[in-house]
Amino acid sequence: MKKREILHLTLAILLSPPIISRATPPSRSVRESCMLDQANSPRIHLDRFSTDVLYEQENYADGYDATYYFLYDDKEIGYAEKTQANALIYSGKIYRLDYAIPIPSSLSIAAEFSPALASWSKITETQQSYICVSFNFDGLGHSGTFQNFRGAFLLEVNASKPRLYYTEGDIRKITGAKRKSE
Repeated sequence: MKKREILHLTLAILLSPPIISRATPPSRSVRESCMLDQANSPRIHLDRFSTDVLYEQENYADGYDATYYFLYDDKEIGYAEKTQANALIYSGKIYRLDYAIPIPSSLSIAAEFSPALASWSKITETQQSYICVSFNFDGLGHSGTFQNFRGAFLLEVNASKPRLYYTEGDIRKITGAKRKSE
C-alpha cells in the first residue's frame, strides 16, 4: 500500500461511526417508575411479578445460594447470597449487586436488601426491558418519613450483554408521584 492509501484508510476508520454501541442507562422515567413501583409515564409499561410461589437452592451458581427466587416465563428471577457479595438472579445467571452501575455515579451501591419486602417487576420502555427491584433498605421505614427513601436495581434483560444499574432517592421528590395507597 502506498502512503496515500494508508492515510485515506486511516482517516476513513477514524471518521466512521463507531461499530460498538455504548450502553445507555435506563431513562429517568424508567428509574422513577421502578422506585415508585408504578408507571409514571405513558411510555412505560410495568408488570408486577407474582411472588406467591418461592424457591431457594443451595449452591445455585458461582458459589451463591439462591435464598429467594420465583419463576416468570420459565426464567428464574430472585436474590442470591454469598459471604462477601450478594446478587440478583436472572435466567440462571448471577448479577452481583456491587458490580451495578450507579446512577448518578456518585452513589454508594446498596450491598443487600430484603427480597421478601422488595417490589419485583418488569418495566418496558419502547424496545428495552428491565427487571426492577425496588426496596426501602431492608424494611426500614414502614412508618415515618424514611419510608419514602427507596433504592432500586434495574437489570437490562433484552440486551446482548445485560447490565445491572442502581439508583435511589426520595419518592416524594419525583414530579407527579402518587403513592399506591392514594
